[in-house]
Amino acid sequence: MKRVIIAGMGPGSKSCITEEVKAAIDNAEIIIGSKRLIEEYPDKKTFYAVTADNIVSIIEQEEAQEYVVLMSGDTGFYSGTRKLADALEGKYEYRILPGISSVIYFAARIGKPWENAAFVSVHGKKQSYIPVVLQNEMTYFLTQGNVSQICKQLQSVGLSKAHVWIGENLSYENEKISSGEVSEFTEYESAGLTVMAVYNDYSHTFTITGIPDSYFIRSDVPMTKREIRASVISRMAVRKNSCVYDIGAGTGSVSVELALHAPYGTVYAVERTEEGCSLIARNAEKFGLNNIEIIHGNAADVIDNLPVPDEVFIGGSGGESEYIFDSILRKNPNVHVVATAVTLETLQDMISLMEKNNMSVLDIVQIAVTQIKKTGRYHMMSANNPVFIIEGRRMQ
Repeated sequence: MKRVIIAGMGPGSKSCITEEVKAAIDNAEIIIGSKRLIEEYPDKKTFYAVTADNIVSIIEQEEAQEYVVLMSGDTGFYSGTRKLADALEGKYEYRILPGISSVIYFAARIGKPWENAAFVSVHGKKQSYIPVVLQNEMTYFLTQGNVSQICKQLQSVGLSKAHVWIGENLSYENEKISSGEVSEFTEYESAGLTVMAVYNDYSHTFTITGIPDSYFIRSDVPMTKREIRASVISRMAVRKNSCVYDIGAGTGSVSVELALHAPYGTVYAVERTEEGCSLIARNAEKFGLNNIEIIHGNAADVIDNLPVPDEVFIGGSGGESEYIFDSILRKNPNVHVVATAVTLETLQDMISLMEKNNMSVLDIVQIAVTQIKKTGRYHMMSANNPVFIIEGRRMQ
């Protein structure tokens, strides 16, 4: 049987590969990998391929018995190893050999620990990184040379004084490491192979549940207020990779908090007004979120075209509640639904729909928020309308 070794090549230089990887390469009949990696071995028979399908195709067509597939960095850190291993499973014998990640190499070069750090890859992939930086003291980035773009966005959310380190061409002779404040690198032109670290000394001050209302860009479009929003978010308990609907998204305050809790998922903010959609987009940009998809239209007209939801928040249904329930339950019979109501009629409609669709009503609460406002030397109470929160799902 053909044997395949998937080898982590470290940050790039041959000097950084392990002895085990070096021995595997020496014994290989065929080497497969990216052009940058295979060009280091001109005396070997090499093939350029980076996708799992292309790599497996080469192995199928060649008669050699010993193959080494070169993976940049470490095989377990933002690597194509997992997909390749899945493609090889059951077809060929394979082993995975680790390498030194460029991030770990970089952490050593700048003398900063990484055991409690957060990691972000914006190298050819989509990820909301502002929330990660806001919530963590140290964040390491794998970039595609877009350091200036990242620093501009960090500066836009008030992190211009945060300290950054930038590592270019790590492990090579032209290695370069720079450091300074975020504001110093908003126009910086970096190499394509770039790792970046951000130190945010104020990470402990950021919260992602119950964000103050004043933080959002607003107009006359209705917004779910802080106290109600915090209760809704806690009940929804979205996972990091959840697919979530926010129906009747308004200004997007709930969408923003949901997206912060699901950085690897997607929030579909359904809003019928153009003004509301504009506000959602502006608030998403303000919080550095690219995992909010804005859907302009009536829920009944657009909901069938959305992917299968894990959780759904209904903040405003426009009289389309029955169709919304029919649609989401067809897609996911065990969907988790949280809804708000400000009238007894809407409350009754929501309860009836959940019961009609065999959903257990897990929780119904009424929240009445009263704010204290100072008028002259007196402190007056200003009551907001009571809000009902209804939570339900089908019990498995």
